[in-house]
Amino acid sequence: MTDHTSAPAGWYPAPHAGNELRYRNGREWTATPPPAAPASWPTPAIVRPLRGIAGATRILLIVGAVFSFFAVLIEAWGLVAIEAFDRGVAPVSDLELYDRLSVPGSLGSSALLLAAGICWLVWQYRAAVRVRAANPTAIRRAPVWHVVSWLIPVVSWWFPFQNVKDLVVASRANLMAGILGTWWGLWIASTAFVGLSGRLSWSAQSLSDYPAVMATSLVGELLSIAAVPLAIMVLTRTTDAMDPAAR
Repeated sequence: MTDHTSAPAGWYPAPHAGNELRYRNGREWTATPPPAAPASWPTPAIVRPLRGIAGATRILLIVGAVFSFFAVLIEAWGLVAIEAFDRGVAPVSDLELYDRLSVPGSLGSSALLLAAGICWLVWQYRAAVRVRAANPTAIRRAPVWHVVSWLIPVVSWWFPFQNVKDLVVASRANLMAGILGTWWGLWIASTAFVGLSGRLSWSAQSLSDYPAVMATSLVGELLSIAAVPLAIMVLTRTTDAMDPAAR
């Protein structure tokens, strides 16, 4: 990830093992810093592996996208069922079936999204620790902020994007221009539509109000599905750039 041949003395990821930090005295790798001044050398950060957590995140994103696809089908069928019921050509049992299918589908999709999100946070934290250990100025925020920024309202709309961009740039990941921005735009749009769907559902008073709720939820799910391949690309290529020795 980083060329240390001309770097100042300090702790860096060893070139032969991506998960190990070694001390470089400016000319060569050593096991420890010179004993003459042990107190002046910083304690190396614990650099944990990326590939296992990246693989788990990738699997959860894919499975979650599959669940979201089925949720889209259920919502689309529910819209048709409500419209047919309003015209008097569909029985109420169709609406009851929609209720029975939509709840577990929505819960499954949400649970997988939550699990994927937790794994993503672990991966991003580890990646930030790795980058900061190699070059403390390569990222603008501490590794803990790479996690916390996702959880703070309003801040979560742009801080996480900046943090991931720092990791991509620092690792020199092989990503085409625009992929990161497109992924983030889809994610923000999906979050906005899902939030709007929740507010519409809360204020719905009659059956005629639910098509708007369902249509908004459907758009949010579609945007989320579209974001998954780009998220996987960002995750995979950044991991490959940071941990080439483990390929």
